[in-house]
Amino acid sequence: MMNKKWPYLVSALVISVCNSSFAQEPIPGTPVYEELEKVVVVSRHGVRSPTQSVETLASWSPRQWPEWGVEKGYLTPRGYGLVKGTWKQNSRISPFVFSQCPNPNEVEIIADVDERTIKTAEAISEGLFPQCGIKVKVTSAKHSKLFSPLKAKVCKIRHPDSLAEKLTQNSRGVSKVYAHEIFLLNKVTEGNFSGEMVGHASKHKVGLSGGPYYGSSFTEILALEWGQWPDQIPGWGQMPWAEILKVMPLRVGVFSILNRDMEVARYKGSALGAKIIDSLEKTDGPKYTFLVGHDTNLANLGALFDLNWKQPDRMRNENVPGGYLTFEKWKVGDREEIRVSYSALSPEQMHASEVTLPPVETQILPKGVEFSQWVRHYRGRLDSRCIAND
Repeated sequence: MMNKKWPYLVSALVISVCNSSFAQEPIPGTPVYEELEKVVVVSRHGVRSPTQSVETLASWSPRQWPEWGVEKGYLTPRGYGLVKGTWKQNSRISPFVFSQCPNPNEVEIIADVDERTIKTAEAISEGLFPQCGIKVKVTSAKHSKLFSPLKAKVCKIRHPDSLAEKLTQNSRGVSKVYAHEIFLLNKVTEGNFSGEMVGHASKHKVGLSGGPYYGSSFTEILALEWGQWPDQIPGWGQMPWAEILKVMPLRVGVFSILNRDMEVARYKGSALGAKIIDSLEKTDGPKYTFLVGHDTNLANLGALFDLNWKQPDRMRNENVPGGYLTFEKWKVGDREEIRVSYSALSPEQMHASEVTLPPVETQILPKGVEFSQWVRHYRGRLDSRCIAND
């Protein structure tokens, strides 16, 4: 039985970086030469329409749902514009300043197979490299081995019944823990998101079901509506950002139970984790690698690499549409360091008519974290059976 709210429990750091042997302080007064060697960005797609069917949404609320103008789960034109605007602003700040079009061999942009991830990747390219013709790479297969190794059947869940039972046990008491959030959502929707959650797992799929899980998904729709319509208030005019923030703990908590579970993260995130490490380690290959996937991908990496972030007016480990992790490898004197940050548009930026400033950046790993030690520690968490490239 849980006695505290999940966002503050599920992702406790295994290592305190600032106090670990990873971090080393330079000698005071000694000038240190720094050179950026590699950058890997892992981005969530931008604002999309709901992925649920009309029938599912109707079961959540009898109210008239808004029209998004695109197919189910597709990136909206507004979502494309927000991502493009974000990266146009990023082109003015380190480490993304380019005086001219980069050599095509210097940049790699890879997207998952969904329309929303492909279009988001194109928006990044257009915003950061306008008229440079940097192409987005997408596998021709139905599922990506890199972003979805379970769906692509690269590996399989060894003990699905055990995993499902663990997720069910970890979900017990959620309705009580998030009773106030569920009450607010029920009031807005005239529906009912209470009840218990149940874990499900098969050889190549894992998930949750139950009222709080569906309430978590509805909360995400509210956040998407906030980004989609600058001139409207989400939730049928009842949920400005201050109210969305009140129910966001349910979203982050339930989402983390599933996607920040270490076993789930190893199955679903090892391929992406290996791609990040390999891209940073290689002395050849692209200097800049962009990987465009989903909030699940970022949460999996958060578990695997002990990455946690908290931005102003947002929940801890909230995954914002178009938000991204940046991994940077630096040459500092005679050693190599890794620095990691999370960036996303603020609530005000998401709801504005256009993007006029760079996104908010939150440092996760500070300067001084030794790269090779970091790699040795975290590579050991990856499941080699689930690692493959498209």
